[in-house]
Amino acid sequence: MRDISNKIKGKNLYLRFINNYQLKKCTILFLLSVQMLFSQEIVVKGQAFNSGEFNDHIVYIIKNDTINKLRKHSKSLYTYWKENSKFKNRNDNSYLEFIKYSEILVKLLNDRNYRAKTDSLGNFEINARLSDSLFFESTYHTTEKFLVADLVKKKKNTVKLKLEPCEVWPQHTEKPTKLYVFIGKKIKSWISPSSYCNGVSLDSRSVSKYSVVKNIYGDFKKDTIQFTSYVHEKPLEQNYIPFKSSFVEYDYCLFYVLEYEGELIQIKYLFDDVYKTKEGRWASPLKPKGLFNTISPDSYTPQKISFTDPIEFEYEDKYYNEIHQNFPAAYHTVIDGKITVNYGYYVEDLFEIRKAGRLKKYTYLIK
Repeated sequence: MRDISNKIKGKNLYLRFINNYQLKKCTILFLLSVQMLFSQEIVVKGQAFNSGEFNDHIVYIIKNDTINKLRKHSKSLYTYWKENSKFKNRNDNSYLEFIKYSEILVKLLNDRNYRAKTDSLGNFEINARLSDSLFFESTYHTTEKFLVADLVKKKKNTVKLKLEPCEVWPQHTEKPTKLYVFIGKKIKSWISPSSYCNGVSLDSRSVSKYSVVKNIYGDFKKDTIQFTSYVHEKPLEQNYIPFKSSFVEYDYCLFYVLEYEGELIQIKYLFDDVYKTKEGRWASPLKPKGLFNTISPDSYTPQKISFTDPIEFEYEDKYYNEIHQNFPAAYHTVIDGKITVNYGYYVEDLFEIRKAGRLKKYTYLIK
């Protein structure tokens, strides 16, 4: 009896082993089948449309997020080069790295394996795996993302993109009612994107938030201020710092801001970067030619100023003649590739100078 019992147990163990083996075998085969299915490319077909509000009806179909990630990386490389290259030297490794990735991006944008577009009837097709994602994008429309595995389940693949939300820029036909002149310290600044609801605008619009360090005119009551700026064009880029064409590149500026109904707007292109002096006052260094906010020393005699931190910077040798023309020896020290600014204007004098110039049309606001 014991032998029979042992034989039965042995047979049961054998059957369990066989069953487990068969189950594992089936599981492995199933997983391999799924893996093969998801790794093989198929042709995804369908139609995609934008709102039809504009002449451009093209919808782009991008496989995965490779192109967008490459766009961001390329942009970050360019920003790094611009901020860290001493003279924006295009032979720097950082710029060459940017060029390399930009060329890769161009190739991918023209590679139908990564990006396809709709034809005149809205039809599209692209090769993709079931595990891939497809991004549908079109100018001024919200991008939509779909998993290929979900798209193939549909009987009809039709994607309709919606218009993106649009911030309407305020329009002011009325005259401004107040003028504020103040020294501001930058907190943050951001671009207000141009979009379809504002028509064709030649200006870019930004909104900035600053702490009010000192009121010069208008007695703004709060300790922080938020204002709008409109910029159409910039002067030719200078090959020397710290003089920049945009106020957001400075820590402290003297601003001239007008109050309209429901909005504060900076007078276009008008600002003066300012720095602390050793006697505790604020002043702006004499500017080179070619900037929007340059004050000519021939018209208004600058004063010798002792800045707390010397205003000095380097320049490229190839601009030697230009530097000596734009930085008169009477007001600057130019030696060994370095410029030191010794003269400028105190903020109180700057306001008087601006009143005779750009602020003249707002005389009715100045008591």
